[in-house]
Amino acid sequence: MIDEMAIVKKYAAHLPVEVNALIRELGLTYFEAPMPSENSGRIHKDGSDFTITVNASEGPQRRRFTAAHELGHYLLHRDLLPDGAHLDRLFNAQGYEEANDGIRPHHEVQANQFAANLLMPATFLRTHYDPAADNYKELARNCAVSSRAMQVRLKALGLRG
Repeated sequence: MIDEMAIVKKYAAHLPVEVNALIRELGLTYFEAPMPSENSGRIHKDGSDFTITVNASEGPQRRRFTAAHELGHYLLHRDLLPDGAHLDRLFNAQGYEEANDGIRPHHEVQANQFAANLLMPATFLRTHYDPAADNYKELARNCAVSSRAMQVRLKALGLRG
């Protein structure tokens, strides 16, 4: 049996985190495929095999975050996933109510927190954020995330107003 968290920590030690490689080392399959614009990604379970698919038409930063989010579902919620797929929809709370799996809105928050923690580590941000220079764009580039995602993360950590 593999030590999944040791693998996550190994990848988290180097920025930007190579999310796709992390997913594959954990034994999951990763795809990027065209999806309807309201769909961001999904995790599919077939027996003991898991596949993460992200919307290929989204930008690279969004695809990275979605992949990390779906990885969060795998690590935190896989026991709630029946055979079949859990689909994540953009900005559509109704999608949670329509889902026929065990994932609920608070699980979505947990998966988002996992993705933010993985891609934008608090220790790195506390060490490198300069409030006087407000260097969030530089940090976003270092982490390969959007400037907006970095702003939200810094605010959540209490580093930026």
